[in-house]
Amino acid sequence: MPKKKRIADKNEKLPSPMFDMGTMPYIEMLGNRRITVEGSTGILLYDSESIKINTCKTVISFCGRGMTLKCISSSCVEIEGFVTDINFLS
Repeated sequence: MPKKKRIADKNEKLPSPMFDMGTMPYIEMLGNRRITVEGSTGILLYDSESIKINTCKTVISFCGRGMTLKCISSSCVEIEGFVTDINFLS
């Protein structure tokens, strides 16, 4: 008689990921025209061709044309423009 496979209970905790994402920035992109960065701790540079955002772990640099900050909150930044380059600086 074949063994039955065990199905996880809906209340059972799933295995934790290999590393903690809690302190890492979360970046969401809509093509190369809109970017949302969650986990921001401040804006280091802002002009129409370059935006640098500080996070807990790294500095993220966005380069392009017509770059604007559409929304800034305590931990989230929304960028619009034509993004041509993204760099992660330590």
